[in-house]
Amino acid sequence: MSARPRARTVLLPALALLAVAAGCGSDDGGGSTGEGDQIELTYWTHTHPPMTELNEQLIAEYEEANPNVNITYETIPNNDFGTKMLTSLSNGSGPDIINMDDSALRGEYIPKQLLAPIDPAAFGADSVEELEGRYVDGTLDGAKGDDGTLYGVPSEFNATAFAINTQHFADAGLDPANPPATWDDVSEYGQQLVAAGHEGFNFVYLHAGWYTQQLQTLLNETGGSILNEDGTGSALTEPESVEALQIWHDLIREDQVGDADTASREATSPFEDFASGRRSMTMIYPWAVEQIAIDNPETFENLAVVPLPQVDPANPSGRWYGYYFAVNKASEQQDEAWKFIEYMTSQHERWLEDVSFVQPLKDWEQSPAAADIPFLDVWSQAYQQGKFDEVGPHWSEVQDAIKAAVERSIFDGQPPAESLEEASESVEQSVTS
Repeated sequence: MSARPRARTVLLPALALLAVAAGCGSDDGGGSTGEGDQIELTYWTHTHPPMTELNEQLIAEYEEANPNVNITYETIPNNDFGTKMLTSLSNGSGPDIINMDDSALRGEYIPKQLLAPIDPAAFGADSVEELEGRYVDGTLDGAKGDDGTLYGVPSEFNATAFAINTQHFADAGLDPANPPATWDDVSEYGQQLVAAGHEGFNFVYLHAGWYTQQLQTLLNETGGSILNEDGTGSALTEPESVEALQIWHDLIREDQVGDADTASREATSPFEDFASGRRSMTMIYPWAVEQIAIDNPETFENLAVVPLPQVDPANPSGRWYGYYFAVNKASEQQDEAWKFIEYMTSQHERWLEDVSFVQPLKDWEQSPAAADIPFLDVWSQAYQQGKFDEVGPHWSEVQDAIKAAVERSIFDGQPPAESLEEASESVEQSVTS
């Protein structure tokens, strides 16, 4: 995989966020205008330089092939993205086309009826079932409502693995061919790496979604959960849930394998600490490999992706998350929006080769682009043991409560059981309101 220059990132002006985006404002789900009429589409994403570059290329190609279509593409800073996108769609405005993570879709957008159901005809399919049959089983569930209605298709589909810096391991007298299998190993190796002058391991401290997905990864391993089985209340005070935050707390506060206070908050490059060569171990996702190659080719040369450490290696678990293309229910150009999305997803080889975005069509691992993906065997294993996490109503509020709980424990030293007790009260209020 070759390193590529950073793409230009276009930031969405604050005033544009408050305006009704072109092509939106109707609730009747109107279609595109007749041939020759000018069609205006708007499309928003978060910032991720390799993704931005390919988006710009594909938009230019689509506009050239469809001269009557003009697409305004805007990127929103990552820490603001979720709030601004949800606010705009809730107000009946926002872009025609959105690209949003599965937790937000299932926890906010779909329950609030902000999205248009998918149009299988735009994808050359006679039915939604035919379209679903093209994808790996279960991978479209991240964009489904409780009634099974499908609202989007994946732009990227991620599993969770672990990255190590092999040179750092050598510096500390560790064998990179024997990576940590458990979180106890992460602690032991991390302390040796710190003694060798590196930050051994740390989590990413960005917005609430990042805090939540990392805690959920640990919850899956301990058998804990944010919500109870029927999704009507909190499970954060259960011993298995407390154990998950305890792992995080002990690694950072007790074992001191990493310093949360000095961790990078650069949201456009979430793995900056690892890419810069400061951090030795981190959780990682497929898309991050390409970004590390761009940001620091030297670190990329020393990168190894290995299976995620486990609480119980004999019974490994993992976590899926994805981003999906979807259409604003208020869009007056829904037909054309779905046609554009079809073009975007038809370029799955380029998404995989240029951005390391897996679009989970069946047999994607046998594609020519997949053959060039580093550590494909590790990613294949991670996908096989992954799953989507359950979400509930008012999920953005739940994530805020999780972020606050982690920060109380990691930054302020509050015992995890006490911190999750407070969070549990907030979660109960959110899911029952």
